[in-house]
Amino acid sequence: MNFSPKAIRFIVEALEYRIEAYQKQLERENLNDDEVSDISNDMMFLESLLEDLKKQLSTIAPSIF
Repeated sequence: MNFSPKAIRFIVEALEYRIEAYQKQLERENLNDDEVSDISNDMMFLESLLEDLKKQLSTIAPSIF
């Protein structure tokens, strides 16, 4: 898929928000080992996607500053 720079920025923001929510969930909730594992795995996947999207964004729309 080819996303516009604006679309990528929205996706990046959504991923950052979801990752932060997962981190808070891990810190605040009393979770069993399976739940912690599931959330941690999902976070790693989202962080990988986030990194790839940020790299893509920097190549198609470099920062002005």
